[in-house]
Amino acid sequence: MSEILDKYDAFCFDGYGTLYNRGDFVYPGAMEWYRTLRAAGKHLRLVTNAASNTDDFLAADAATRGFDFTGSETISSGSLLVDLTRGRPVGVFDFAGLSGQSCRTVDGLKCGETLDSVIREVYYIGRDTGVNVLAQAGIAAAENPVDPVVAVSSYTATDEMFSHSVEILRRPGALLLVLNPDAWAPKIDGTRSAVSGTLAERLRVASGCRTCYLGKPFPAIWEKVRASLPSGSRVLMVGDTIGTDVYGAKIAGFDAALVVGRNVPEESLASDEAALGVRPDYYLVPG
Repeated sequence: MSEILDKYDAFCFDGYGTLYNRGDFVYPGAMEWYRTLRAAGKHLRLVTNAASNTDDFLAADAATRGFDFTGSETISSGSLLVDLTRGRPVGVFDFAGLSGQSCRTVDGLKCGETLDSVIREVYYIGRDTGVNVLAQAGIAAAENPVDPVVAVSSYTATDEMFSHSVEILRRPGALLLVLNPDAWAPKIDGTRSAVSGTLAERLRVASGCRTCYLGKPFPAIWEKVRASLPSGSRVLMVGDTIGTDVYGAKIAGFDAALVVGRNVPEESLASDEAALGVRPDYYLVPG
């Protein structure tokens, strides 16, 4: 901490896997970091791919663990849905992979594309509270939506739900809306489980549908972070995933610190860095 405290004006944190996990679990050392930065008057942001509820709720949830982020300091992938439905180009469509591209550009990604029609209803796969994210954007969850759209924010899909989603996504003009692009999430015991992004990829492959991704590592969430900070702020993103937290920060032009061994197994770190063509500025090794 002493090595980097004066190098940055703003510190962005991923939530799950970096600061805390399920229930009231807080990773050792995370609270000390947080309190030191608060005491130093740094600008803090919770930047998360969680789309399980609104930003105000996610902030309140973090506060129950002692991380008192405000709603305005919390920026989630789900919050981008409102902008997308208002015709703002916040999603990346037809993403086929970032590997091999410059980590400071978005060459080849259709970041300027917007929705060609208003979404009124979606078939929703996610936690029950995720309907609050949909409602904020004026969207309803329906078993047989009038729009051929499937929205995914978690891995909670039965075989029947998967089959129904594929049927919807094979209709003309169908769209898969990925509210949380994370492929994996770390568990408290050190293992990982597949989450929303993994399910979304299965659906995309099975249906061949057009796909829209919101959140990290894509540019719009970082532009929202930048707009929330004083102009010219020196920013460090701290996260546990190289493909979303580190790569996303590099796309934004921010520095990045990776907590080693949480969502990226230490034995695969070098190969992941080589595949993505990106490395964090700092490695944080849990004691």
